[in-house]
Amino acid sequence: MLSVRLPRSLAHQLSAYCNSLKVTKSAVVQQALEKYLKIVAKPAKQFRLANPTRALRGTGNRKYTTEQIMRMTRGDD
Repeated sequence: MLSVRLPRSLAHQLSAYCNSLKVTKSAVVQQALEKYLKIVAKPAKQFRLANPTRALRGTGNRKYTTEQIMRMTRGDD
């Protein structure tokens, strides 16, 4: 069981929609929440890796060595 407070305007829109289609508010909210979570949860799954550095693997610039990059970015120390 879940209770949700909606702004008055959204509650009126939901009621009108449900009345026009003869469906329950619960059914509409459940479907909307399922769709929302599929969209939002998808990117989060991509970053669940056993090794967090795996997401960065292969993103480096192989043109220069680490030492060369350090010299270029370090400036005058």
